[in-house]
Amino acid sequence: MGEERSTKMKYKESNSIIEKNKLRSIKKILITAITIFISSNIFAQELNSDVYEYISKNIMADAHSVIMETTNEKYSADDIKIAGKFGEAQNPFTGKSFFRDYISYPYYAIRKVCSALDGEIIEITGLKNLEQNLGLGTSITIKTEDLEIQYFGYMRIDEKLKVGDKVKKGTYLSTMLGGGDNGMVLNIRMKYKGEIIDPSTWFPSYF
Repeated sequence: MGEERSTKMKYKESNSIIEKNKLRSIKKILITAITIFISSNIFAQELNSDVYEYISKNIMADAHSVIMETTNEKYSADDIKIAGKFGEAQNPFTGKSFFRDYISYPYYAIRKVCSALDGEIIEITGLKNLEQNLGLGTSITIKTEDLEIQYFGYMRIDEKLKVGDKVKKGTYLSTMLGGGDNGMVLNIRMKYKGEIIDPSTWFPSYF
């Protein structure tokens, strides 16, 4: 009996040591992961700062307004600003929070949309079955150097435009749909070298 108890105690002690070593290993892994995450975020912030500065000086410096025509004469394009900001947001219908990786102009504002920059059309979506592609389903994306600007919303894109076309800034792209003076929302998403960036830097907002 004594030998059996001694064996059991040794077995428990051995298991305890193994568990402690496992916990230490997990702790080390977590600390390393957190350190790498923090370091990469700091690097990303520094990189983003340089990226935004480069885009501002070399690509967006001479950008054209995306507003070609407002929904009503009493609305000046210069007075229309971003109403839906980039970042954390809340769905007004469900109340659920989400990350908005684009910016939005207000409902009442825009009738016709044009390109902000010279570039090439690289994607057009949602042209078929337009009535089934409400809200965010219709889009046109134009690439200038490594910068992509996607214009999307409930809109009718100019039928003459096709992927591969070269466009000049100020080129008519689409008409926002909606009754009377209530043009639907124009959304803008931007990517630089394939990574989402905040368009708010180059589009004035109400915030």
